[in-house]
Amino acid sequence: MVFLTARSHALLKVILDSSYPLKIKDIAQDFQVSERTVKYDLENVRQWLKERNVTLHSQPNKGLWISENQERRGTLREMLQGEESKTLILHQKDRVKLLTFILLLAEGYLRMNDLADHMAVSRNTVALDIKEAEKLLDGWRLELVTKQRYGIRVDGSERQKRFALESLIHDLLDGADMYRIVQGVLPKHGPDTWTGTLLEKWLISREELGEIIGSIRAWMNAAEQSLPDRTLISLLIRLCILVHRVQRGQLVLEDDAETDEVQQWQGYDRFSSEVMALCHRLAVHIPKQELAYACLPLLEMPFRRTVLDVYQAGKELTHAVSSRMQAPLYDDQELGRLLFAHLDDSLNRYRQGVLFANPLSDEIRRTYSRMFDAVKRSCEEVFWHRGVYLLDADIAYLVLHFQAGYDRWLEQKKADALVVCGTGRGSSRFLKAYLENELRSLRVVGLCSSTEVDKYLASRRVDVIISVLPVKAEVPVVVVSPLPTRQDISQIQRCLERLLPEMADKPKAASIRQDAWIPSLVSDLNPKDLPVVERLSQDVICKGYEISHRIVEAFRDYLTEQKASGLTLHLLLMVNRLVFGSPYQEEWESVGDAESSEWKRWREQLNELLAEADLHVPPSEVTAILRYFSGKGTSESESGSAGTGWASHRSLPEPERAL
Repeated sequence: MVFLTARSHALLKVILDSSYPLKIKDIAQDFQVSERTVKYDLENVRQWLKERNVTLHSQPNKGLWISENQERRGTLREMLQGEESKTLILHQKDRVKLLTFILLLAEGYLRMNDLADHMAVSRNTVALDIKEAEKLLDGWRLELVTKQRYGIRVDGSERQKRFALESLIHDLLDGADMYRIVQGVLPKHGPDTWTGTLLEKWLISREELGEIIGSIRAWMNAAEQSLPDRTLISLLIRLCILVHRVQRGQLVLEDDAETDEVQQWQGYDRFSSEVMALCHRLAVHIPKQELAYACLPLLEMPFRRTVLDVYQAGKELTHAVSSRMQAPLYDDQELGRLLFAHLDDSLNRYRQGVLFANPLSDEIRRTYSRMFDAVKRSCEEVFWHRGVYLLDADIAYLVLHFQAGYDRWLEQKKADALVVCGTGRGSSRFLKAYLENELRSLRVVGLCSSTEVDKYLASRRVDVIISVLPVKAEVPVVVVSPLPTRQDISQIQRCLERLLPEMADKPKAASIRQDAWIPSLVSDLNPKDLPVVERLSQDVICKGYEISHRIVEAFRDYLTEQKASGLTLHLLLMVNRLVFGSPYQEEWESVGDAESSEWKRWREQLNELLAEADLHVPPSEVTAILRYFSGKGTSESESGSAGTGWASHRSLPEPERAL
């Protein structure tokens, strides 16, 4: 029989839940391990499936998948979570959680040898795990009591024990488990919909679980009530714990004030009637304080406000996270407003002993690992001395708020980078696109060759240089491969993190004098759009200069110095018109003699030059350019402008005057 590690177990669940092939590199990134580690774990997964006559398919550039139907996948999930999962080799963190769960459910003392046999580990391992379990229990204000020749047990209030049980169940269920529980509870699904084995194995029987699910469905139908998924999961878990504990005479202490307040909820009568009917079918007597306990997840608003100063706590939390992330998140007014609203609700639910599921906890922890660590450590620093111990599920919600604020700050404080390669052409453009896609805190503001670095830096300030060749400069330089590796990206990221404190104090427009000429339209633009506008105008200017140089040189014999300057400006503006889709649209027709052969030759030559520059120019723009030429076929009008013998329904555009 195959022995699965905890990671192999999680990997197999991901494969069973996926409806499309999974690539090893994506799995490695999600689990934050190397591809070699994933391949090693897959050997166990492949063997486990093989023992059950299932093939794990794999194909290069496609990924991994199984071709079983949904019914068969469901059976495999039950096998994975059922009795055969006793062979699972747990990491210490997961093993400690399971050990703590068993201790909380015990009605008396448990001997060390019995725990060792149950966990399939040595007595010494159990002793080490118990020390870690003691730390967990302390966070829930519970104590682990040891008695000679009897064993160990958990001591504390029933309400805190239930809070700890709920916390562990939420933590031991992953997103896929929660999704299937929701599907099992929803009225539109059949009574045999799979809801997992965790609740059935440790708390109640399958028949009791069916009764609980039936009661929730009946109440939802009668009340015409739809619940968010997290509330539905929380309600099911709480009712399972309630039935298990009341059957064993473990009751919460009566709190008359709380009971009286809960009874003010308009749905109390209907819901309490359904719960009492459930307990009657299960031959369980339920006191009124247990009804209040069961109602709490359904209350939209708490009846009593927490004594904790939420504003002050949120302010301290924001400063703590800002310090760890080296970003001034305390200046983000949107973050402050949303964080206050979330904390106000979360801390009141915490006081009520209500937990809400978060199916995305694991994904958030993996995706935003640095932010998760910063928020979790900050929560310990801010809330623990206030007697509040937030769970990872609650912290994951806070991480989303802080990450959104951090992303907003990064957008404003992106590092300006100069990309350098041997030629300054193709490879640098590839690097630009790749780096901006991989690093959200980076903005490429220039591309050049290694010989042009000093010239570029003399005219433009940048924060970092990313180069495929070693270069010397006063700003930090990161040397990468022409095709950057993950190590290159990590190297750049570390450099940017070191730059963040300096950039926080550096005004982005410091190089622009306040009394300098700036177009008034700039003030109408969003600041984050300015870099894009800058790069666009730079490309327009370069293209205009390129085509003007070609045309002026080709027609030098037909241009005076003044006309050449005016034509250069005209061509710059022409390229600008073409980019924004507003070229001269009217065609001019001859009202006199036909166009001279010289004009035809000039027009043909102009069209060739424009085509070589990959510009699609309408005839009206070409005609406007011809007006700058002197010689046969043109004449000076009385106003001093060049005439062509052409007329239109409106006057021809006047030639641009050199500035």
